[in-house]
This record gives sequence, structure tokens and C-alpha cells, in this order.
Amino acid sequence: MYNIPDFYKRHMSLDEAVLIMRGNNNTIIDMMENLDEKWELHCSGHHFFANDDEFFQVWEHEVNAYNVIKQHMMPLFVGE
Repeated sequence: MYNIPDFYKRHMSLDEAVLIMRGNNNTIIDMMENLDEKWELHCSGHHFFANDDEFFQVWEHEVNAYNVIKQHMMPLFVGE
């Protein structure tokens, strides 16, 4: 999950998150993996964004949707 700065945190339902992450005929998993790749590139020193704040500004809706979906999926993979 992403550690989103408070300024960029948005509350949304699972349905809203799914709509955001589906994009244009992509699967949710594909979009989540794509976002992870973008974050990894940013963290590895590629200068697409000046800093983390700029990354979250550009991908604000997607990172929030990612966290909502991941939070709902966790119980499927983690024992109680």
C-alpha cells in the first residue's frame, strides 16, 4: 500500500476505486502493477517527477484507489 501524504488522501468506496483502476479496458491487477512500476521508477532516480509530492499530485486518484482495493483484497490472502 502507498503511504499517501494527508493532503492527497481521498476517501472512496470500493466501487469508485474499481472504476478508477479499470481505466480503458485494462484489468485492475494490470493497472495496479503499472502504478507500482511507475512508483519504482520514480524511487530509482528516474526524474519524471521532481519529488514524491509531485508523484502523488499526478497519481492522486490512482494511489487512493490502489489502497482501497488492496485493503479489501488483503483478507483474501492473509489468515485471520
